[in-house]
This record gives sequence, C-alpha cells and structure tokens, in this order.
Amino acid sequence: MRVPSCVIAVSLVVAALVAGGCGPKEETHKPRSGNDSAAGTNGGGGAEVPPPRRPGDGIQISGIKGTIDARAVERALGKKTRAVEACRNKHIGSLSYVGGEITFFFEIGMDGVPTKVFVEKSQLGHWQMEACILGVAKSLRFVKPKGGKAEVRYTMALANNGTDAKDWDADKAKPTLRKKRGALRACRKGGQPKGFTLTFYVLPGGSVKTVGVTSSKPLPAGFAACVAKVVRALTFDDPLGSVARATYEY
Repeated sequence: MRVPSCVIAVSLVVAALVAGGCGPKEETHKPRSGNDSAAGTNGGGGAEVPPPRRPGDGIQISGIKGTIDARAVERALGKKTRAVEACRNKHIGSLSYVGGEITFFFEIGMDGVPTKVFVEKSQLGHWQMEACILGVAKSLRFVKPKGGKAEVRYTMALANNGTDAKDWDADKAKPTLRKKRGALRACRKGGQPKGFTLTFYVLPGGSVKTVGVTSSKPLPAGFAACVAKVVRALTFDDPLGSVARATYEY
C-alpha cells in the first residue's frame, strides 16, 4: 500500500543575529492564495509556482522581523518535499501510527548556507526518520540574509497513515523509564546532552517499536540509537488494544 505524502504545515520564525540590533517586531504572514503564489515575492513575473497542495495541506508562516524573506525560505523548503517523502517511505513503511510535528533549527550564514542545523522538537517518535529528514534539511540552500546571520525555525507536520495514537501523560511512562536511568545516562557523550526529550510508541501488550530523541542542542553521534535501544528493551503498561505515544523529558 502506498504511503501517503506528508501533510506539511510550515511555521517559520526568522530572527537577525546582529549585535546591537533593535528589538524584534512580530509579523504574521497568512497563507497565500493561488493568485498570491503566482505573483512571486518581488512582484515580477516568472516566479516559481509551488506544487499544488493535497487536501489537508496548509501553510502558515509566523515569525519575527528578520533578514530573510519568508516566501523565499518557504520555496527552498518546498523543493525538498519529495526527499522528505522518500525518508518516510524508507523508514516508516507499514507503521501506520507514526506522525506528528518536527521542528528544525537553522542558523544561516551570509552566503545562504546553513552553518548549524538540528532537530529541536519532534512528535514523530522515530529517530531514523528524524535523522533522514535532518539530512535533507542540511542540504538546503537559502537566499542570502541581509545584515548578518539569521535563525530560522521550521516546523513540518507529517500525517500518520491512518492510525491515531493516544497520547500518554509523562507520569504513565515514568515508573518504567526510571528503571533504566543509568543506562540512559551512559548513552551521553562527554556529559552531553544535558537534557533531552524522548518520544516513543507503546504497542498493545506494552512493547515499544520506535523511539525518537531530541534536544535543544545538536545530539552527539550515536546518542539517539543508544537511547532507542535502551527504551525498546522495556515493557510498559498495556494500552489495551490501541497504540499510545509517550513523551518524557530528562
């Protein structure tokens, strides 16, 4: 069965990184109509027209006045839709419950090339999928910022393939996770990351199939795989015939 394309809801937060700058002014850009898209960002003809959206797709951009044109950033991200879908097909396959939002942090240099990219937040609960999309994100090239480096936070929402997982409170997973605190700490590299967030799915019977890991800083190499191995070996309370998604912060 074909895995459907991702439903993309984009949220961009753009900020200039210029010393001594004035306080940011918040701006909200509403989703554009088809006529707006065809008009381009500079009012001239010949602008690239985004691909037609599927039912349920939506784009919403909100953020802080910065140095990068939001529509140009949107176009750069939109060009990678097929690559993201390829990641989905490769890693998710028949796991119909995997879905949710994933947020990337970009620091963009003056040449438009990202100098830092990492997954800041994710509801996907699948570290291989997150790593694959991160690889796509690192390949992006943006327009050149004006006035200094820029920060961009980009949130993409990927629809599941038909199975909605029920969200568990952290307290439901805490007693079982506490048994492996030592093993989870041992996954750290040089004490990093100091804090991280786990998202995983508990299947009927209490087993865990996939695990995702994020942090407010880039994760050390091998950390996510190590943590996933520890969590997948655990057995949690039975969600009684359904799939549960648990999120726990360390």
